[in-house]
Amino acid sequence: MERLKQLFGKHAKYERVADTEMVQAPSSVHKIPSSALLSVKGMTCSACTSAVEAALRAVPGVQQAEVSLLQHSAEVQYNAAVASTDYLVNAVDDCGFDCKLLSVHSLDDQAEQEQRPQVARLAVTGMTCAACSGSVERGLLALPGVTHAAVALTQGEAEVTYYSSSITADALAAAVEDLGFDCRVISQAGLESCTLGVLGMTCSACSNAVEKALSAVPGVSKASVDVVGGRAEVWYNPTSTGPRAFLDAVTAAGFAGSLVTTDDSRGSDHKAELEYWRNLLSMALVFTIPVFILAMVLPMTPGTQQVLSAPVFGFRCDELLKWALATPVQFWIGWRFHKGAWKALRRGVANMDVLVALGTDASYFYSVISILHHRFVRHDAMHYTPTDFFETCAMLITVVILGKYLECAAKGKTSAAIQALMALAPEAATLVELDDQGHVVSEETVHSSLIHHGDMLKVLPGGRIPADGELLVGSSYINESMISGESEPVLRATGDPLIGGTINTGNALIMRATRVGADTVLSQIVRLVERAQMSKAPIQAYADYVASLFVPVVVGLALLTWTVW
Repeated sequence: MERLKQLFGKHAKYERVADTEMVQAPSSVHKIPSSALLSVKGMTCSACTSAVEAALRAVPGVQQAEVSLLQHSAEVQYNAAVASTDYLVNAVDDCGFDCKLLSVHSLDDQAEQEQRPQVARLAVTGMTCAACSGSVERGLLALPGVTHAAVALTQGEAEVTYYSSSITADALAAAVEDLGFDCRVISQAGLESCTLGVLGMTCSACSNAVEKALSAVPGVSKASVDVVGGRAEVWYNPTSTGPRAFLDAVTAAGFAGSLVTTDDSRGSDHKAELEYWRNLLSMALVFTIPVFILAMVLPMTPGTQQVLSAPVFGFRCDELLKWALATPVQFWIGWRFHKGAWKALRRGVANMDVLVALGTDASYFYSVISILHHRFVRHDAMHYTPTDFFETCAMLITVVILGKYLECAAKGKTSAAIQALMALAPEAATLVELDDQGHVVSEETVHSSLIHHGDMLKVLPGGRIPADGELLVGSSYINESMISGESEPVLRATGDPLIGGTINTGNALIMRATRVGADTVLSQIVRLVERAQMSKAPIQAYADYVASLFVPVVVGLALLTWTVW
């Protein structure tokens, strides 16, 4: 009794539950919210993770427990005034798994949170080669507070580990933009973002009204509205609010709103990029094929020399035709290479754009100088034919564009595995309201991306679980082969956890959503695959290093050759 008084104070109240046992029922308990990260070895399937989660949640003082099968870890939020890390480790050990404490920190100490490293993901567009991704990676690592940066060239993404006390995610994106690339923040620690399509905005007053309405929603950290594009980007805490509340706020402001899903955005971006390279390739072929015929085919064809050498304004006919056809390829279709080369040189690096621009410009301007020199010096008396390389610059740019088009097409196939994983989640879910007796009062079909934390959902037989959650009403056999690989369905009863994307093979169920959006198991698997694509093997890192030296070495050898010659 004295020990209980020391723990809970002299004003604690007690209730008798047995003749010889007293249990405390304090009016108020001091809370020290904390979080612990545990390493759990020996888990092989979803049943193991469920057992670990149940054991951790059974520990007094534990508020939330999340177990990752792929990372062999568990994150526990608990009240340190009631529970200790020893209780957590012992609870997992009693389940038959090897457990070790990795880290622990207080959630109530803001200064301590700022000292914890956070992870942000950035979408970077404009990278064309390993030199570009290397410059982005070096630029991010040079920023204060950044401890790790990984850039995926094929995905066009960067993952940065940083300290929020030294730099923000927006500052990371601004630093990448200073390097000459377009960049936007995809995600940052503790917050998620969603994009809304807003119809009906006509002026800045409309965008301000929408932004004010979104910012007033509890749990929203930041909202920005683009009146020209009709889009709104919202950063929010997924445990407090969600996209449904944003759509209601936009509707209440007098506008029509719709959710733009990430899959749609990624798909449209990839289609737009592929269409861009296809159009460039088509235009380049229109000019390059005639240049190739004039330079390589017709000179070898009998009876064409008289036509090709016919004088036009003092120039050979074929020279003027090749000059006219190569110029659009060099300075219109190939302008992006010149622009990319200028940006690269401005930030002190030399990428493949520099090499393409240097090689094509050299052949083009040499050809122009050669035929002009022949025209004004008048070499006709010596039967001298000037040398030109207009076909070289046109064909080189066309071949590079062809390579970019094929690379873009292949890039879309690399994400096929991720798209297949995301397709496991159902597109729609049945949202229900329950009365005090647990009976269904109303049902509504909503898009799965509009599910909020704590929503009550109905899962019909044969349907997929729309989100991670807890089973409230009913029992059924769930096919969890997508997670565990086991073909035999697992029986789930009231209180058991459910995993989004798995299939309900039995009865109708009522569940509560506990993890939505990026917190679901399916999203964590997708993130793990994306992170694996970002990681580089040592030989790949060495290849990127060699590629970063390739262009300067080639340019140096060319200058050395010219100097000696």
